[in-house]
Amino acid sequence: MVEFLVIAVSLHVILHVCMISILNGFIFTLVLHLSGQVDIICQEFENISKHILLHRFSIPSFGILIEKHNKVISFSENIEQLFSFIGLMQVVWITLVICCLGFVLIISIHNKTGVFALVKTMIAYLAIAMEVFMICFSGEYLSSKGKSIARATYETPWYDMPSNQSKILIFIMMRSQKRLAITAGKMMDMSFETFTS
Repeated sequence: MVEFLVIAVSLHVILHVCMISILNGFIFTLVLHLSGQVDIICQEFENISKHILLHRFSIPSFGILIEKHNKVISFSENIEQLFSFIGLMQVVWITLVICCLGFVLIISIHNKTGVFALVKTMIAYLAIAMEVFMICFSGEYLSSKGKSIARATYETPWYDMPSNQSKILIFIMMRSQKRLAITAGKMMDMSFETFTS
């Protein structure tokens, strides 16, 4: 019976680790895809800057950029909607596991069970902390990429443009102030600040 229990628990842990790895990999893939789209938009703003300096610029280029920017924002909102509840469950689960590991660590120190139990607990704690760091890193990376659109828009030579074209840039900058983020249950942003707290 004990052997069957050990096999069942081992299989459960292996399946759990595989599921969490696939889920985190999916989140990272979506965030990297979205950041690639943001990089494309920023590159097009740099191209617009070169065309403005050569006086070969037309307004339809802004329309394409606005459309791409709206797609990036809606894709970010879809990612947020998809992973908000999953992120909340991961934060709650990780908090409970960290509390239990702290309890096991205190019991191990009190009962003087040896170095092996302390090392095993610390390795489990580091694995959980690494998972939290990866989720928070993806949220922070997405947020910083969202800010780069406003920066790229501001760095275009808007002062050399006609006023009707420079007004379009103001709307793009205002729209890019909307923060791209991954949250846990729409309660807290997954960022480095969340990781440290």
